[in-house]
Amino acid sequence: MQVIEKRAFNLLQYLLSDRNFSVNKAMDLLGCSKRQIEYDVSKINELLKDNGIELIRLSRGRFLINKETISKVMRLNLPHQKIIVNGENKIWIICIQIFCTREPLGLNHFIINLQSSKNTILSDLRKISTIGRQYKVELKYSRKLGYYFEGEPIKIRSLVLLAIINLKDNFLCKKLISLAVSDNSFEVIYEETKDKIESFIKEFSLPIMKEYLIQVIYFISLLTYHCQSITYSPPLIHEPMWNHLPLYAAVTTFYESRMFHLPKEEIDYLFVLLLSMTLGDKMYFQLYDQETMFLQEMSQSLINRFEVITGTVVKKKAGISENMLVHLRLAYFRLKYGIPVVNPALMQVKKEFGEVFDICRLVLEPFGDYLDCFIPDDEIAYIALHFMTVMDLPDQDKIRKRAVIVCQNGLASSVMMKNQLIKIFPEIHFADTYNAQEFKGIPPETYDMVFSTTEGIDVPPEKYLFISSPILTVEEKFIISEAVYSSVFGIKSEANLTVHSILEIVEKYAVIHDWKGLSGGLKNLLQKQYKKESIGKGGLPVIKDLLTKETIQFASSANSWEEAICLGAKPLLENGSITEDYINAMIDNVKGFGPYIVICPYVAIPHAQNNTGVHMLGMSFLKLDEEVCVLDNPQKPVKVFITLAAIDNHTHLRALAQLSNILTNEETREQLVACSSAEDVIKLLDMEEE
Repeated sequence: MQVIEKRAFNLLQYLLSDRNFSVNKAMDLLGCSKRQIEYDVSKINELLKDNGIELIRLSRGRFLINKETISKVMRLNLPHQKIIVNGENKIWIICIQIFCTREPLGLNHFIINLQSSKNTILSDLRKISTIGRQYKVELKYSRKLGYYFEGEPIKIRSLVLLAIINLKDNFLCKKLISLAVSDNSFEVIYEETKDKIESFIKEFSLPIMKEYLIQVIYFISLLTYHCQSITYSPPLIHEPMWNHLPLYAAVTTFYESRMFHLPKEEIDYLFVLLLSMTLGDKMYFQLYDQETMFLQEMSQSLINRFEVITGTVVKKKAGISENMLVHLRLAYFRLKYGIPVVNPALMQVKKEFGEVFDICRLVLEPFGDYLDCFIPDDEIAYIALHFMTVMDLPDQDKIRKRAVIVCQNGLASSVMMKNQLIKIFPEIHFADTYNAQEFKGIPPETYDMVFSTTEGIDVPPEKYLFISSPILTVEEKFIISEAVYSSVFGIKSEANLTVHSILEIVEKYAVIHDWKGLSGGLKNLLQKQYKKESIGKGGLPVIKDLLTKETIQFASSANSWEEAICLGAKPLLENGSITEDYINAMIDNVKGFGPYIVICPYVAIPHAQNNTGVHMLGMSFLKLDEEVCVLDNPQKPVKVFITLAAIDNHTHLRALAQLSNILTNEETREQLVACSSAEDVIKLLDMEEE
């Protein structure tokens, strides 16, 4: 068989795992030019031609590859030297090996099996240990058991599900997992499980998304090995209410139809696994009907907490509360039973809306405390999407066109897309969001254009259809902006200003030695050019700009919490940031709404609306040696008062995000409360800035 070069082989892997993979994305990930991508495609096509497989074509910046081609390539016996576990894949393979092993695994086993050096494997084990601790799982070693996981069975399974999530999009996934379980017959077990699961889902009409279905199949296939492992322990999670649900009876029947043995306790876990991925199923909402009141209160509590921490007022609370409740139902079940979820837009949410993301980590602390679990970044990003919709949206008085959003990836994805599009096109009215099935029943006269994450949407010829990802990169914002203004409003751009259009011009007249580096530099330049909400030359203020020696105070005690608020706000009053009215409003808020300002142990953030006496953005810090209880509530002791005076919904967010990072880390939070001088506080802020 013909051997293709490494870069071309990597490109082939991307193409097989993502049929919507674009040339621009390939250039970014592989760090090469369009000309080099075209060369790699020609080499891949030589391999396909030799095997009688339909070739890959390029058209308008996209790769055209059909399902049959993918299926045939995946059946090819690719050269052995190319199927080497590398990068992050090793971490997840080791997790699966430990989960499934029937014999003690030592360091040499990983070195030989993964063809890696001792230092590389030790580094991978340290990474696994770090990830495990987040899920309250310890990676341990003994001579008798080798490397093993110690923790609740549910939490250990969270790690393995996370491993599957990270491996499943690799077209060599089955081969990699076969390597992990040291069993060449794994693919046979996988196919049998796949057939039975798909028949089961079809019989009971379970609405499971395809990406979740693959995850379920892989995990159930691995259970066969785990149940025979030297550290197997069943998850004891049964709840009596399950016995009355049709789905539970169906799962029991499925369990009994398996050709290979599993302990009976696994029925409960199979039920939880399937139910957590059964989106929109009525049984799900009936299952925890008694939790509805709690989740409603939690939804409202999170919104109130967001307001407290950010010093903003959330508009249209009923709408965001309702949307968040739908999401919390799903998140509650996932977190309770350790079912991880991967948010495909996580990195872009962090990049584009990092301040809101960091603040939401602090906002969600009570939810994590209630469930006694770590809340992954992926879950935090979904919650951040809900709050992004109420942060500084532009005025829509000048609405001229109507648009709807069609999204298959769920409510959070549509919220994410809508929020960004409103900011890009303030003159367009964005109405409701729909899935593809719902959209079929929407009268065409109610919209002028459609924005969708999915191709194949049937839109009347007189309407406009725009396809984009849920989170738009800087370059994609340029592209979709040009497309909309050109086709809908008839406004032509002077130039197609994108990273790749610039690079193509540069390549004509110069030799590019570092394509990826130059591409990154241009992206940063366009990011600065595109960003509308910069504050002066320095951008949004950081926490060090606001907490200085002049606004940091220390006192031995205060006679009351009211006095503490007055004392804490004194520097802002003296520098003209606020008036006495603002101080009175902060105290009245606590009397009227309770001790909501206490956001974590010993720390409170007093604030009020900016129309009650705020002249300038400000923040001050007061540390008391003796704690004071807000509203004389012994459960709300405070030593640190951080007074916030916000002028709008966004100028203070970067500083608050940094403060949130300090407060969500137990170690740095304790350091902040222990500070005894302004220098101590500033030193801690310097560490956060780094």
